[in-house]
Amino acid sequence: MTPPRLLRLRSARASLRAQPRWRWLALMVCGSGMMLSVINVSIVNIALPEMAADLGADVSAIGWVVTGFLVTQATLLPLAGRAGDLYGRRRVFIMGVAVLCLGSALCALAWDLPSLIAFRMVQGIGACVMAPTAFATAAELFGPRERGSAMGFIGGVVGLAPVLALSLAGLLVAVAGWRSVFWFTPVLGVGVLAGAALVMQESVPRRGRGGFDVPGAALAAAGMLALLTALSRGEVWGWTSARTLAVAALAPVALGAFVARERRTASPMIDLALFRLRSLATANLANAASAAALFGVLLTLPFFLTAALGAGPVELALEMTPIAASFVLVAPLAGRAIPRIGSVRLATAGFGVAALGLLGMAWAAPALSFAALLPGLAAFGCGLAMTSAPLTTTAMRDVPAARIGVASALPNTSRYTGGALGAAVLSAIFHAALPAGPATAAAAAEGLRWSLLAAAGFIALAGGLAARMPEIGAHALPPAPPRGGLLAPAAGPGGAE
Repeated sequence: MTPPRLLRLRSARASLRAQPRWRWLALMVCGSGMMLSVINVSIVNIALPEMAADLGADVSAIGWVVTGFLVTQATLLPLAGRAGDLYGRRRVFIMGVAVLCLGSALCALAWDLPSLIAFRMVQGIGACVMAPTAFATAAELFGPRERGSAMGFIGGVVGLAPVLALSLAGLLVAVAGWRSVFWFTPVLGVGVLAGAALVMQESVPRRGRGGFDVPGAALAAAGMLALLTALSRGEVWGWTSARTLAVAALAPVALGAFVARERRTASPMIDLALFRLRSLATANLANAASAAALFGVLLTLPFFLTAALGAGPVELALEMTPIAASFVLVAPLAGRAIPRIGSVRLATAGFGVAALGLLGMAWAAPALSFAALLPGLAAFGCGLAMTSAPLTTTAMRDVPAARIGVASALPNTSRYTGGALGAAVLSAIFHAALPAGPATAAAAAEGLRWSLLAAAGFIALAGGLAARMPEIGAHALPPAPPRGGLLAPAAGPGGAE
């Protein structure tokens, strides 16, 4: 006999799925999970200066609170996409939200910097599920003409999350200290879990698709961690010291072994054949370069505002808000503008605006005035917001339906890989300009100026890659998935899907 509670749950599910806008409800739940993931990237930024003071860490060391989370996400996102294919996206999504909430609670209880970084990686394990689920849901439930709006909605959610995170973080840090920022996720996570149980429809598991490439993930993680450790600690250890050189040498060895394994294993973590699609390759590389600039700026700017301008937690939150607010306002409009303007023109224009914003901020930094920084800060945020929907829509343009689960992880894999690299590079540049003792305002301004110029270089690279993307617009709608050839869906036991 079926328990009454289960009957009521099934009835509620059926009622919600009968609604005309059921697809948007499902996308909203997935977007809420993605919001949790993004919140946990950005909510710590306001707390970083207080964390560093409390735990006795320098800028490049405390940066691993951000970098550790990003590296975990970058290396596990493809596995999360495959897990959704194998076991059902709703089931994997619910498990991911639960792990993310557990990791957040552990972060709040961390006793030193190594434990905090370790628990941030636990958060990353749970958070890596969110993006593949959201992008796969948008790609499966919405056709080509609606997909831009769906991706724009996700972009708006990604932009709204930092606004909420910054506002909450400023208030929480000011009132209850840095540990309080980690208690937000378990509270919101309960609602996301309930929404997933009610609204999300389980995808059909693809049991014949192979297993998980755990050795590949381990090699990718080892290579990324080695590279980022050398970049972030080279200034402290000495760029020519034996320790720095040994760690740096490990990176190409591990990453080379990762590529070699992916080419020959039956179940690769990342299907390298997908990168023969020019749409996917150029969009994801541009995404990585732009994320390097964004995450690097979000890491270094709070330290400048604190050291040079004396900003407290609430002021810091308000002064960082223009970047996040730009995504909320501009990203959905950019998604709807793709059919009229075209993805390539929109993305390249956005990167041009972002680069001008960074150069303006670099020019204004020595003035030691937030008012002088504000126009460049707003331009940087608006420019990047213009690129969000064009890049994600282009990345999925030519992917066969049978490989959407794996391919949907790649936009955020590239985003977090680039973000981790940018955070390490820009924090190392910023830290190199600081004196051994307390940071002076002039030194902080010099560090910010050089880190912003490095960020502008990443944006220029992203713009060049975006210019090589295939156009998506009113006269260039995505074609039907290919039916044959290298990227065709794999045949099942009977010779067809």
